[in-house]
Amino acid sequence: MGSENGRGDFAELFELIRDYARRSGDHQAMALKLIGGAYLPTQEAGRLQDARQVVDRLLAEHDYFVPHGNSGGLHPQSVYAVLNVAKYSGTEADRRWGANCLFKIMEALSKRAQNSGSYPKHAADAALLSTALAQLSNAAQLSQAQAGSLN
Repeated sequence: MGSENGRGDFAELFELIRDYARRSGDHQAMALKLIGGAYLPTQEAGRLQDARQVVDRLLAEHDYFVPHGNSGGLHPQSVYAVLNVAKYSGTEADRRWGANCLFKIMEALSKRAQNSGSYPKHAADAALLSTALAQLSNAAQLSQAQAGSLN
């Protein structure tokens, strides 16, 4: 179900997400949440065109550490958006992109812990990233196993 303008399914929704990603704080978090939600396995709405570009720009704007409110911790939606796009897109290129983003987030998390005298959420944020990387790795292994069984 593509659109007539060649921009993919739900082009209006994608434009709203792109607009939110250009704003700050809560709007950016909502953009990440919507992108992550569009890539859940139960969704049949199609994929958002250029979602990777929006996520990349948003992460780069925050040096790969999108802060969550006043806690100073990592915003979980930044991890979920990357994970869901990478895990449920179905392509090896998206999984490689996702792993690369998650490692950049891990590097940013490490730098933050080293440069900050106090980072109480470090362990929880590291656990979130570790879980996301494990899920992505499992998705890649499952995809390879399915591809092998088709041959």
